[in-house]
Amino acid sequence: MELDDWGGTGPLLHFACANGFPPETYRKLFARLATRYHVVSLRTRPLTPGEDPKKLTTWQQLGDDLARELKARGRSGVLGVGHSVGGASTLMASAAHPGLFRAVVALDPVLITGSRAWAVRLLKLLGRMDRTAIVQGALRRRDRFATREEAADAYRDRKLFRDWDADCFNDYITHGLVPTPEGDFRLRIPREWEARIFETFPANPWKLIRANTAPTLVMRGEKSDTLLPDALARAEREMPRARVDVMPLASHLFPLEQPRETAERVLRFFDLVAPGDADAA
Repeated sequence: MELDDWGGTGPLLHFACANGFPPETYRKLFARLATRYHVVSLRTRPLTPGEDPKKLTTWQQLGDDLARELKARGRSGVLGVGHSVGGASTLMASAAHPGLFRAVVALDPVLITGSRAWAVRLLKLLGRMDRTAIVQGALRRRDRFATREEAADAYRDRKLFRDWDADCFNDYITHGLVPTPEGDFRLRIPREWEARIFETFPANPWKLIRANTAPTLVMRGEKSDTLLPDALARAEREMPRARVDVMPLASHLFPLEQPRETAERVLRFFDLVAPGDADAA
């Protein structure tokens, strides 16, 4: 797997993306982070040609991929930032590999507790995760468009994209679709991969993250339907050096709705827990 380089100088900052969104979608966020840090992202399994979705069985493997690639390059004490599944897998990597990350920011990570957790446990026990609405929705998602403009028109008014920053939306349309030999455009991240990531969510994410001892910030979008308040509170209890924050009036996708404000909050946290890092190349 490759590490894509998004520029900047100073200590290494790795960013792990949400399911279905290639890293270029976060270009505006990266640009602000790169004023202080050297920003990279792992080219994950869904972006690697020939990778079989069925070989992914748990998100812990995504965390292990990240740790393996950073360690192979002799890296430790990295600043880790991740959104959604990227936030959860970064927490898992930090828990399993002490010292790999100097500090972590998880942006609306997928963490569940209470009735949601019991429902996932039951579905896994019955072998029915593949029948859930979110998995089936991903598999039915339209994945071909005649032009990028057609895709933009189809997406622009959907609830998922309605509050996006205009630059982030344009970057998604530009980089989230690739031309085909037939002359149209298809989703760069195959819908089979998007569905598989939803399907392999761990029934008990807490056992995979509670050993994370790095200074950690877990941020929730105030209107998020993914990271609920009870799970946010549990994240603060489960990890010994975790603190939490809420992005006002924002959804699960707040890094793409408010990229500049998100970046500022990340930088402020790193200033608190890793002072002087940004001055050390």
